[in-house]
Amino acid sequence: MHPIFLHYPINTPGKQVNGQPFSTYTDEQFYYFVVPVSMSEENVWEKYVIANHFHEKGLTHVVCPLLNVHNQFITSLGKEKYIVCFARNNSVPLDSPGEYLALLHQIGYQFPYQPVMTNNYGRWKELWISKIEQYERLFRSYYQQRPVPSFMRILADNFPYIIGLSENAVQYLNMVEKDQNFNQYDQPVFAFGRLNDQLNHNFIWIHDLIYDHGTRDLAEYIRPHMLDKDGLKDPLLHQFLNEYLSKCPLSPFGWKLLYARLIFPIHLYDKIDDCIREEKEEQTLLQIMDSQKEYERNLRYFFSDIGIEQREVNVIQLDWLMS
Repeated sequence: MHPIFLHYPINTPGKQVNGQPFSTYTDEQFYYFVVPVSMSEENVWEKYVIANHFHEKGLTHVVCPLLNVHNQFITSLGKEKYIVCFARNNSVPLDSPGEYLALLHQIGYQFPYQPVMTNNYGRWKELWISKIEQYERLFRSYYQQRPVPSFMRILADNFPYIIGLSENAVQYLNMVEKDQNFNQYDQPVFAFGRLNDQLNHNFIWIHDLIYDHGTRDLAEYIRPHMLDKDGLKDPLLHQFLNEYLSKCPLSPFGWKLLYARLIFPIHLYDKIDDCIREEKEEQTLLQIMDSQKEYERNLRYFFSDIGIEQREVNVIQLDWLMS
């Protein structure tokens, strides 16, 4: 038994569960997760309100913080601070990731408050500019190191391109933000900070969710396909988009916002992070830069390849992509 359960008004769950990212226990009805935290009580409270909203709508597999016997969320054990969260196993009877994501977003549209701690809605430009500046500083610091890390040889050749593409995305976003062609689905939802394979998981971790435009998730679902030749013609991708868009159709503004996010090379920054964190060799970076040729081709033909008439959304194209 984990000693933290002495601080919570629940029957102590007796069975420990392996294979989860945190210490996990179950009483056969709920799963309980012991999660180390460094955030404030106010921040956890906001996450509780969000998770409770999902529970009220029937999505009880969203992991929800639990109040302790002192009517607080954060519990101290020695020098460490924890929260205990609870959830049921995945309660969604949908096999379709497109319908599932649409359901998550539809529940977000119904949220009656505006979160403070997790709100990224309308902040992409600010966040992208900050990221550009951060990586420019990082590049200078690594470039001055001796000996120079091996991946820096590839990064030095490609860094101006990465920054240039990032600045293109910011400029594109500037134009998109002047568009007034909205619909009801341009309201904020609870999106994943970075969608990868969370739609396949038994639980949704509340700290993975932020308040943002739904195209954040769509772009990150599409992004891996952009690195493959004819990746946008993948029937499974088209099925996903059709299922999602049948529930949450995008406005012309939404399509252009999605396209702006795909222009911004988040996948390249992620690969730089991998090289730094895991001390990977230059081949890791070289491989994704080679795939960038396909990425650009998919950007060029994006709307036609996914079956959207450019006239319908009044698309702005990047001149250098079309030349």
